[in-house]
Amino acid sequence: MPTLEALRHTLATVEELRSIVRTMKALAAVSIHQYERAVSALIDYDRAVRQGLAVVLREQAVKNQAQGMILPDEAPDVVPTASTPSAIGVVAFGSDHGLCGRFNEALAEYVAITLRDRPEVQRRVLVVGIRQAGALEEQGLPVQQAFYTPSAASAIQQIVRQLLPVLEQWQEAGVIEILLFHNRHRGANSHEPTWVRLLPLDSDALNREVLSSAHSLPGYAIDRAELLAALLREWLFVELFRACAESLASEHASRLLAMQTAERNIADRLTELNATYRQQRQEAITAELLDVVAGFEATLE
Repeated sequence: MPTLEALRHTLATVEELRSIVRTMKALAAVSIHQYERAVSALIDYDRAVRQGLAVVLREQAVKNQAQGMILPDEAPDVVPTASTPSAIGVVAFGSDHGLCGRFNEALAEYVAITLRDRPEVQRRVLVVGIRQAGALEEQGLPVQQAFYTPSAASAIQQIVRQLLPVLEQWQEAGVIEILLFHNRHRGANSHEPTWVRLLPLDSDALNREVLSSAHSLPGYAIDRAELLAALLREWLFVELFRACAESLASEHASRLLAMQTAERNIADRLTELNATYRQQRQEAITAELLDVVAGFEATLE
């Protein structure tokens, strides 16, 4: 049975822990809002890039048909040649820090399941988030490059600028397909793993998406190949930026949920400790009173 002094010390420690958990909850809530705004800021620019790609790719397809050429739908600079070895690139966004449940493990399992249906080809794996890299390693997916996650929304652009040259090197080395994995924030502290194919582009799907929602399409006056290369770079930038921001929002949502669970557990623990402390204190007071009474009776005798 712990002493009253030990119980007081334990109560003080648990109260401090509850204060830390509340602070982490507040930081997580603020961070979620920060990264949600970063995602919202991309909407208009993303729409402009998609419209530009749809126009250029459609005109390229019309030109190819007019010339009697049968080419794949992919952009010319990402279409593999016959001598190109089969290879798949994987980009995954996770976290550097813990206290966010199975955030990294769930995504790693999702990546492994998704790639299981892919042909057995060479894989190159790039990860943003050191803990995510470890989770992928446990799933048998060796990580070639790992980056730390940005500490704020303003730092997302910097990390994306570091990733783009790596993807260009992959294409030059024969990577024919690049898949992007991350956790998508669904609101109400929930998220789900998802993936998107960065390259090669699905021009048919892009045309259906853009042309069905656009009232008017942009035009251009510069060289088509030069414009296509620039639009592809911006496409990759937007997709990576959004994935990073959504992943960070999901991480903090998972952490907020974990902190809410911890706070409830701490409250239950405090209730138990206070009940034990009151019982111990009452027993100590009762023992002291009995000693006083026994002493008084001894003096009467």
